[in-house]
Amino acid sequence: MVGSLCLTMALSAHAAPWRFAIFSDGRAGSPTENGSTNGVHVAPFRLLAEDAARQNISLVIFPGDLVNGGTNFGPLARQFSTWKDAMKPLYDAHVTVYPCRGNHETHQDDPPGSAIREWRAAFPDLPANGPADQRGLTYKVETNNACFIAFEQFAGRSATFDPAKYDNRVNSGMVPQWAIDQIQQTRARWVFAFGHESAFIGHHTDCLANVPAERDALWDALGEKGGIYISGHDHLYARRTAPDAAGRPVLELVAGDAGAPPYPCDSEALNANYDRHIVPKDLFINAGPIAKSSPPDYSHNSNGYPMYFGYLLITVDDNRIIGEWRALTNYKTAAYPANPPAEPKFEALDTFTWP
Repeated sequence: MVGSLCLTMALSAHAAPWRFAIFSDGRAGSPTENGSTNGVHVAPFRLLAEDAARQNISLVIFPGDLVNGGTNFGPLARQFSTWKDAMKPLYDAHVTVYPCRGNHETHQDDPPGSAIREWRAAFPDLPANGPADQRGLTYKVETNNACFIAFEQFAGRSATFDPAKYDNRVNSGMVPQWAIDQIQQTRARWVFAFGHESAFIGHHTDCLANVPAERDALWDALGEKGGIYISGHDHLYARRTAPDAAGRPVLELVAGDAGAPPYPCDSEALNANYDRHIVPKDLFINAGPIAKSSPPDYSHNSNGYPMYFGYLLITVDDNRIIGEWRALTNYKTAAYPANPPAEPKFEALDTFTWP
């Protein structure tokens, strides 16, 4: 179902503009939150897939939490099948889809290793060009003038790993050295690294800050190449920058708003306490309300927009990328279960160029 993949596609020195899309976190919440019984919040997620399929895109990046993964939603294999069915508009349009695992894909791992086996069975055509022990989990795709590097953040974690700590002496294994090597070695004009967890604290306090040395090595490699990091985990959309050790800004796109229960971006200030004491600069944010209130308070959101489900549409040229966050503005994210609108309305509420 992933499509016919070419593991290493020829790079073009002067590629014509082309497009790809970014989704993440289309999973269901609890059944009481969005009425799902199959692990995927299908109603909005399918609408995003249908809209993206109309955008003349070459590929889709999906940084994890495809499904809820909980046993109350059925076996992982069935949940993955539901996800692929929701993505059918893209597969039918011959768009190649490149997912990586999120924390919810690590559930149902009894006996140990079974969750990875289910992943590989569901997505057998993902590139197997990464580390030998992370086949189909960490991989590279080169196409047109870009290099995409997906990296697994869970299978290689140290036995002492503690998500409440931000200490290299305790935590390791979230950023494979192989991924950093590929960033440094590629000759592609554009480098996009993607993994499930964000580089800095937003809502979740578990993120790449748990492994500060690995995160900083990733950031320095991306800074040297003018690269971009793509993530999910926090159920919101955020466009932000943070400097590498040399002061070069690195762009992060958090695209965790494909259907999972919305989260506020309420913990960023904690970044000042850890590692290099960097609090990312938010260039645009669309998230859940900071505190429960009636009506909900979205004053922290850019332009005061309420939280929307959506996805990113990226146009790639030789000298810049053009980004467009396409928000599904007539679907009420707080209404569970919600009936999809007869005529879904998508609006480009954030547009940007980089650099």
